[in-house]
Amino acid sequence: MNKKIILAVVFFIILLMAIPLFQAFLFTHQTSGKIIVEKQVDNSFFKHPSKNLSLVFFGYVGCTKVCTPILYQLDSFYDSAEFSPLKPFVGVSFVNLMPDVQPDQPKAFAQSFNPNFEGIYLEQKELMGIDREFNLFFSKSLSEPSEIDHSDHLYLIEQKNGVVVLKYIYSTHPINRELIISDIKRTLSEKL
Repeated sequence: MNKKIILAVVFFIILLMAIPLFQAFLFTHQTSGKIIVEKQVDNSFFKHPSKNLSLVFFGYVGCTKVCTPILYQLDSFYDSAEFSPLKPFVGVSFVNLMPDVQPDQPKAFAQSFNPNFEGIYLEQKELMGIDREFNLFFSKSLSEPSEIDHSDHLYLIEQKNGVVVLKYIYSTHPINRELIISDIKRTLSEKL
C-alpha cells in the first residue's frame, strides 16, 4: 500500500479521535458546562415557526447508549414544573444523524420519549457540513457498523426573522436544568 495513503488513513483516524477530545477539553475549561457560540447557522431543517427557541439534540434512531438516556432526561426536564412556563416558547428537537432509516422514524423515536418532541430526518446531502456548522462530531462506529459514534451535547437555537442562531452548547453530564432555564429566560427577555 502506498505510504501516502497509509499516512492519510492514520491522520484521518487521529482526527476522528481528536475532535471529541477537543470538545471535552472545551467543557473542562467551562465550569458552567456551556459554550457560548452566538452564530448564525443553516436553518433548512428547523421547523418551529411558532417557537422562538429550540433545544436540539443530535443522535440517531435506536441509539441506546447515548440518545436514550439523554432523551429520558430531556423528557423529565421538559415536563418539570420549572420548565412548564417556557413550553409555549421552546421546542425540543431530535435530529437524526443516520440517513439509513425511514423518514418517519426520527419523529416516532423522539415522540416515544415525549409526544411534544420533534424528530427530524435528514438525507445524506443535508448531513454534509452539519458537523462544522454545529461543532458536532459523528462518524460510523469502528466497532459496530450499524451504529454511529457521536457527541452528546444539547444545543439552544434561537429563531428570529427567519434567521437561526446557535446560542449555546451544553454538556449533558448531567443536564444543568437551572443554567438552561436561566439562559432561556434571558434570551426571551432580550426579545421583549
